[in-house]
Amino acid sequence: MRPPAPVLARLRIISGIILFLYASCHFLTHASGILTAPAMEATSRVLLVPWKGWIGHTALYGAFTVHAALGLHALWRRRHLRMSAVEAWQLGLGLLIPLIVIRHAVSVRLGEMLYGLDDSYWRLLAGYWLPEAGINLFLQLLLLVVVWVHGCIGLYRWLRFKTWFMARSHLLLVAACLVPVLAVIGIAIAGADIQARAAAGDPELARMTAVAPEVAAAARAGLGPWVECLTGAWVLLVGGVLAGRLLRDGHARHFRAVRIRYAGPAAADGGETVVTVPRGWSVLEASLSARIPHASICGGQGRCSTCRVRVLDGRDQLPPPRAVEAEMLRRIRAPGDVRLACQLRPPSDLTVQPLIPPGARFTGALVEDRTGAAGLVGHAREAMVVALFTDLRASTRLAAERTAYDALYLIERYVDVVTEAVTAAGGRVTGIAGDGVMSVFGGTGPVDDVPATCRAALAAAAAIWDGVEALSAELRHELDAPLRIGIGVHLGPSVVGTTGVTAPRPIQFLGDTGNVAARLEEATKAERCTLILSEATVAGVVAGGRGPGPAELGRIGHRVLDIRGRGGAIAVRIVATRAELDVIRGHRPG
Repeated sequence: MRPPAPVLARLRIISGIILFLYASCHFLTHASGILTAPAMEATSRVLLVPWKGWIGHTALYGAFTVHAALGLHALWRRRHLRMSAVEAWQLGLGLLIPLIVIRHAVSVRLGEMLYGLDDSYWRLLAGYWLPEAGINLFLQLLLLVVVWVHGCIGLYRWLRFKTWFMARSHLLLVAACLVPVLAVIGIAIAGADIQARAAAGDPELARMTAVAPEVAAAARAGLGPWVECLTGAWVLLVGGVLAGRLLRDGHARHFRAVRIRYAGPAAADGGETVVTVPRGWSVLEASLSARIPHASICGGQGRCSTCRVRVLDGRDQLPPPRAVEAEMLRRIRAPGDVRLACQLRPPSDLTVQPLIPPGARFTGALVEDRTGAAGLVGHAREAMVVALFTDLRASTRLAAERTAYDALYLIERYVDVVTEAVTAAGGRVTGIAGDGVMSVFGGTGPVDDVPATCRAALAAAAAIWDGVEALSAELRHELDAPLRIGIGVHLGPSVVGTTGVTAPRPIQFLGDTGNVAARLEEATKAERCTLILSEATVAGVVAGGRGPGPAELGRIGHRVLDIRGRGGAIAVRIVATRAELDVIRGHRPG
């Protein structure tokens, strides 16, 4: 029995993290070459020593073997090679790494084990920079770039929907760019140092790089076949996987094929479209292979339900939903004949009807799917957004003390203040229920700019605060006391898309983020403050370099609140005064 997919995914992540840590230690050692070759050698004794014992070797070579094997396994399991540009780069660079690293590993590790060649940076730098080095320097720099880009893509795809990661994404991006640049500069400066020492006849360089002629000749003769053999083995492995895919799919189409019939709008001319695929393919993979438009916001990860289908025929032969699919179907209260296309792998023929049309083909109106839930149509994507919810305090009392028209006028003026503040800051109001206004910032651009999104939300909060105070001053003769509001702000992941029958169709965001913002606003009553910010929002501002310093932030109230309906606690900042909000925004007096 093969291991379940979550186990393989965790193994891939763990092995990738180990390799990325090793690469980071290596590249930081390279960067120390900015202080010349001896500094690079000294740094290696600190950063690379943990990787040289039997524990380090086991972790490193075990992680490399597991990661490479799982990469080939993932390539084998893919039912088609249509993928996003990011996935294609990650896959292509991952397949290229062994071709480059084999030469380096054989020269360093096998050279040390079989011929006693010193693995110090003196010898390695001489091999890169002295005239007889050949293409070694080019391959080393190519390996550096390929490994780093592949690792960064992998980490980004794993962490992109984690709040703490997106809140610090700008700082992490700077670090990700600096490390390889500094590594290249360090190699260049250390190489110039080696060349200068060689030209001056430095005895230390001669001693550190000295190799007996017979040993050098034996190493060249003995290591070359190892490089050719291991390189050829990797090429054969990759070629074998690709060839095996063709044979497997061809055999399955002829002898173990499954026919999937699409009924309804997904079918040609409103009739039926039949797709023949090998057994083991998911319905979504069948749709993509046949170029049938099929909604899938999360990309087939089982994190949304937009790919859901109704099984019209063949339901009795289907396996029961696995954990990921069962949980999603439970959340959307789907009937028994509805399944997720990305998780459903039919063992026999069946007929399905996609329930949510893709936005590219249906752009005129709200689509009500037949499970009874309105689905996102139009363009939608997962994004890090900031939800801002504001509510007018004591609105029931204010309405009771006035005529209906006067109360409506007051609420309308208040809603105008909030809407204008949100719009001016670049946000969008997504819902108004009485005096409660929900708005969202971010999520519409091609990439998420978390610091800018957080700053925009706090700018709107400040404008709302000022605007309500100005409205209170304007209506002071009609009010017994100034108007008071509560505001909750939270940064988190959501699915952002369009719904509605009007044009332009309004933006909506789905997920837990808006609920948390509303709960934070509710908590302002118990905390007797105007604004509560989630710590994630504050971290997003700080990540942009414009937020408060540790001392300033320490003077603002900190709590851990239990959020009703969320099943967990959240760290927040209690903002009682307008001046405290300016501190968090990074606006200093004067």
